[in-house]
Amino acid sequence: MSNRVPRSVAGLFVFALVWVMGVTQAPAQVAGLYYQEATKDGRIYVFNSSDRYRSWAASGEMGTAITLIGRGPSGETLIGENDAALDLFFFKHNLPGYERPTPKPVVPPAYPKTTIGGRLYADLSSKEIKDKGTGVKSNDSGVGVDVKRFYFTVTHDFDATWSAVFQSDIGDVGAKRYDVFVKKAFLQAKITPEAIFRLGAADSPWMAFVDGLYGQRYLEPSTTDSLGFGASAEWGLHFLGKAVDNKLGYAFTIGNGKGYSSVARSKSVDFEGRVAFEPVTGLTFAVGGYSGKRGNNTDATPALHTASRFNALANWVIGPVKIGGEYFTADNWNRVTQVTTDKSDGYSAWLQYNVDPAWMLFGRYDKSDPSRDLKPALNLKYYNLGVQWKPVKPLTAALAYKCAEAKGGTVSTGNGAIGSAKAGSKGTYNEIGLWFSFDF
Repeated sequence: MSNRVPRSVAGLFVFALVWVMGVTQAPAQVAGLYYQEATKDGRIYVFNSSDRYRSWAASGEMGTAITLIGRGPSGETLIGENDAALDLFFFKHNLPGYERPTPKPVVPPAYPKTTIGGRLYADLSSKEIKDKGTGVKSNDSGVGVDVKRFYFTVTHDFDATWSAVFQSDIGDVGAKRYDVFVKKAFLQAKITPEAIFRLGAADSPWMAFVDGLYGQRYLEPSTTDSLGFGASAEWGLHFLGKAVDNKLGYAFTIGNGKGYSSVARSKSVDFEGRVAFEPVTGLTFAVGGYSGKRGNNTDATPALHTASRFNALANWVIGPVKIGGEYFTADNWNRVTQVTTDKSDGYSAWLQYNVDPAWMLFGRYDKSDPSRDLKPALNLKYYNLGVQWKPVKPLTAALAYKCAEAKGGTVSTGNGAIGSAKAGSKGTYNEIGLWFSFDF
């Protein structure tokens, strides 16, 4: 044990100097410091407050104290009122100070806690959308840089149960103009992992779930999202959770029906749900459904039909390989207020291979029939192929080629309107370049 006097007693030199000059063992008050020691039953008791000393002298009870066995000048047990009293004793008797644990740093309370973050989707590419029947290219064909999305997210945790989330989104509103709008704004109550409630604009049950499994939303949305058969977030009341050792996941929404872009009310609400099951790690099966008027049931334009959608998904991650697919079918999705009815369906399949933790090869194929009743000849095929690089956790980059072909009309997609205005002709989409996702 070190003979070095602890720094914590350096300030007691004034007291020691007065002591050496003849201060007796009687109670003393020097420069605001009190010290007293007493011997009883072979033990030495030391104090640095007069109240504790008088209480001990009257009752013989020490109360809360620090006991050091064998640390007296002749091996006595030493009992101190506190650290300061013991430091005074060791200094007075020219004894080594005692080592005690370094006080733990003050840990700030876990709540409330605010987290700020963001996500950027961008690309540098050469793009061409061409009507093969007329030879006309779209206005957005060419080479350039595009910021598809810029999310700014603030999460505030009030405690372990209550939290609030706000997320803004900067994106193209359709006329080559970027605007800022609300993507998410909700209050959450996490009662248990099996019962989480959200009120406001939050993730819809299906889209975010598929994006999380597919993992390349920055490059291409899911086929249901890209074709406009749903929204990634919805204003409403949301219930979600996980159970059965996290093998069973579910989410249900009672919403306005117009997605996050509108809080307009109508005469009825819409319903969407999803149930997923992971029987073994890495293997996921899910089904989802939607039913409602899509926020279009008003006195001015009463709904004539109910829009509905069914989704199914399977995704398997086995070693370095991920293989998965999504299927959807929809009835009257864009015909709620129209007299005529329509049906749509489509599917998507993806394959990804991780060469190592930083590099991945990938490919995807989609096929859809957006209007089986009204435009039975209309169909769309889409492909992508590329290599993904993830040098650090926040950054993901992909060198990819994307292409699509639409026959029998025009299809609106996340990459633009693809097809031909000329009967019997087709339209094509081709894009090659770099795509990026950056989190902060």
